[in-house]
Amino acid sequence: MSPTRARQGHLSIVRQGTAPAAAGGPALGSFEDIYDNLAGYVAGLVGRILGRNDEVADVVQDVFLIVHRRLPSVRQPEALRAWIGRIAVREASRRLRWRRVRMFLHPGQVVDAELVADERAPADLRPLVALLYVTLDRLPARDRVAWALRHLADEPLDTVAELCGCSLATAKRRIAAAEAAIRPVLGTGDDEQEEDR
Repeated sequence: MSPTRARQGHLSIVRQGTAPAAAGGPALGSFEDIYDNLAGYVAGLVGRILGRNDEVADVVQDVFLIVHRRLPSVRQPEALRAWIGRIAVREASRRLRWRRVRMFLHPGQVVDAELVADERAPADLRPLVALLYVTLDRLPARDRVAWALRHLADEPLDTVAELCGCSLATAKRRIAAAEAAIRPVLGTGDDEQEEDR
């Protein structure tokens, strides 16, 4: 049997071609094109939320498995990036919650600065980055995610709210809660005010 033909009842590799269009709208493009165009975006979001490079590839794979399964249900191709971003945030949040459970069961684990800091970062900043992520690890996932999207991924507040699936006011509260926990640890000044953009 040809490798391109799958027997009924068996899994097959992603079909070539484009995903179906919604009610006469523009086609979504092939899954491979969607992956090629958005995998970097997803990896960036996930990396900033998780802060550990060793987990990013697994979460990106999980995200695109979900995308592959649910792609036929997408009705608005122009909303594809936001939809995939929400899936990425949800999967990264799930990973954070599991990490907190592991921390509870195995207290005293140390965050390796090499896992959280960019290798191009100056050596004197690496301990500060590790301290930041140790502090973030103690926060509820929803507060950490909102703060990371705003301050590490540099997303505007309305995008943070959309990616987190909450209102703008809730996103602001979550960011403020995270900042209240981070400020004493990192010694950031009170004069830095959040812009309402």
